[in-house]
Amino acid sequence: MLSDEEQDRFEDAVAVISEHFPNYALAVLSEENELLAFDFSGWRVGRMLFRDSLEAMERDMAMVDEMDTWEVYEEDDEDYE
Repeated sequence: MLSDEEQDRFEDAVAVISEHFPNYALAVLSEENELLAFDFSGWRVGRMLFRDSLEAMERDMAMVDEMDTWEVYEEDDEDYE
């Protein structure tokens, strides 16, 4: 749940975004990944933008997980060259 001040800031952000972009989706998450607030320009637009965002984040996380398994060579390492 957003505080009154946070709700006012969220509404200001939605007003600015909706003024400049015909299609938008905005979500506010807590540090615990709880959905606190959201807004979008239309049901289909919101669904598409949120779905695309989730897929992009999943790809990014998969890439980070893959990078963790790569060997990191330091310049002083003989195998680096």
